[in-house]
Amino acid sequence: MKPVTLSLAGALTAVFLTGSPVLAQSAAQAYDWQQPTATYSLPKELQEVSGIALLSGQRLGCIEDQTGTIYIYNLASKSVESTLKFGKKGDYEDLARLPGAWLVLRSDGTLFKYKDDGTTSSYPTGLTAANNPEGLAYDASSKTLLIACKGAAGVGQPDQRRAIYRLDAKTYQAQTKPAFVLDVAEIIALDRRQSPGSAINRFAPSAVAVHPLTRHIFVLAASGNALVEMDAQGTPLAVQKLPRKLFPQPEGLTFAPNGDLYISSEMGDNGKAGTIQFFRASPIAANK
Repeated sequence: MKPVTLSLAGALTAVFLTGSPVLAQSAAQAYDWQQPTATYSLPKELQEVSGIALLSGQRLGCIEDQTGTIYIYNLASKSVESTLKFGKKGDYEDLARLPGAWLVLRSDGTLFKYKDDGTTSSYPTGLTAANNPEGLAYDASSKTLLIACKGAAGVGQPDQRRAIYRLDAKTYQAQTKPAFVLDVAEIIALDRRQSPGSAINRFAPSAVAVHPLTRHIFVLAASGNALVEMDAQGTPLAVQKLPRKLFPQPEGLTFAPNGDLYISSEMGDNGKAGTIQFFRASPIAANK
């Protein structure tokens, strides 16, 4: 598959939200970034939460970047209801839920598969610590996995570009060339065009997720405190600066089937707990 380099051309292309008559330029407009619907303060063991994945029954699977443990967090009780030990201590960055199993991404590119029967297998993806893989998501439309990297985009790519690779969901091998290449300079330019005076001056991916209705790809960056939305072809639609008071170090991203959004942040420099911010999607806001 030929890699797609993000450009500003067509950035204002409108798309229909599936199941809704509302015409919107971007799904990101459906969220009030200054007013989360709910905020969850996480327990001490999740103060360095690095990835989240939505489960049924108002629960989230959470990973933190020190121990080989998956934490099942109950949003209703606001507590960890169970833990799953899948591996040794390590620098774990994100996780994804597949039928019957969890996938966990380590910072050296290794993928761990923890099945519901309690067994764990590891798979080399072809990515390495030089790529600095951070974000993992399952793309249901193509039945593949996406890995967002904050390090090297690959041989021949300029330093100020960041890559998203596509993995085969059966072999867990990354395609040789990235599926998408994010041009940081163009992301900054788009941000300034949309919001004059915005302070985004860098962008290094920390999470990736696919919007369940529009199929747009959302890329979160802790370095830069920003969120980029692009369509399925790689055209950037929106850049959103995230307020640091709500997102001290945003590392995790996941959607509900109806488009509601969860973003997790590590404790960061504020000295408080890790958090999860919940944003309910609003079709009215999306049409503004």
